[in-house]
Amino acid sequence: MEHPWRDDGPKRKEPPMSPSSPSSDARSIGRPRVTQSPPGYPPPAPGSVEDLEGIIAELLPDGIPADLMSRRGTEAQRIWDELAASPLYEALTIWVMAAWPEQMLDRVDTMVRTAIAAAHQVQQRHWSPARLMGVVHKAGCRPEHREVHRHLGRVVNLVSYDAVEVEVADEAPHAPAAPSSLGQGIVDHLRLSLGEHHYMVTPEAAWRLDHYADIAVDHLNAVQAKSVSAERPDGLCGLALLAAARPTRRANRSNRITDVFGDVPHPTKLALSRLLLGTDHHPEASLLWRHLSGRSPRDVPAHVVADWRADLPDLCPAVLAFSERRRRRTRDRSRRGDDLRRVFASAAPTDLDPPEQAIAI
Repeated sequence: MEHPWRDDGPKRKEPPMSPSSPSSDARSIGRPRVTQSPPGYPPPAPGSVEDLEGIIAELLPDGIPADLMSRRGTEAQRIWDELAASPLYEALTIWVMAAWPEQMLDRVDTMVRTAIAAAHQVQQRHWSPARLMGVVHKAGCRPEHREVHRHLGRVVNLVSYDAVEVEVADEAPHAPAAPSSLGQGIVDHLRLSLGEHHYMVTPEAAWRLDHYADIAVDHLNAVQAKSVSAERPDGLCGLALLAAARPTRRANRSNRITDVFGDVPHPTKLALSRLLLGTDHHPEASLLWRHLSGRSPRDVPAHVVADWRADLPDLCPAVLAFSERRRRRTRDRSRRGDDLRRVFASAAPTDLDPPEQAIAI
């Protein structure tokens, strides 16, 4: 695939040109821009909006994909490598450093790439150069996502032992892990919403929801980080973010949340996905969304509660051991709201101590 901005250079080595030759400036990467200021007018100040507009008008090549910032893969990497060697990248780097002299150097590349990926908006008159300058500045102020270390939904502060003022014990006693307030809140929300059918939330189901709620939050943070683009500086959010992580055909295969749900049976993975993220037909059935948005567990629509009852049997190993026909019948009866206390009571003794599992995060 050929790109209009690609310049492979001459096939044979040419002799060096004289510095006084008019063609030497045209061949150098840092050549002056062709368009000059009108006679009697000063040139635009370095780092100004006018300077940015001139760079885009004179050096922006044709054919840059509009969704370049959100693209992934080998082809996107090759496009960025070609752009990094172009006069446009060098001119925008100088412009960024002149516009924000105090900017950290590790953010300059991100700002330049943001300007290149969104420059077509200015070229097509959809944005003003001042708006593009504001977007580039915001990209420089936003911290990198990799600087935020999270584990099970909580921010982890990395501390060096050299910075600790006290001596570290050789063998510190292992403190019991604090229970997840998010997962426990989701379990309580579900029990209150089920009403008389709260017995369906067996100890095994409660443990899985509590455990995988934090893993789901970490995965959603990763999907949001991948969705950052010039059009969406903050990435996906709300129900759109949940839809991007569901295991459906609309979602990207690498974003499907079932891939991070450990070594559990496939029906359990799908049930956890529907309970935590909702479905395309009923996005409001997401327990994460309802709990974090402060929705009352007493005012849940009847069809949403029916969906939750239908998915809870798949969180019980005793029910998964049923034949396929009996399991489908149990699911249908749960959706209708039949009394299945005896079925779930028979599963309770085996669910008190959930087995340890190797979770892939």
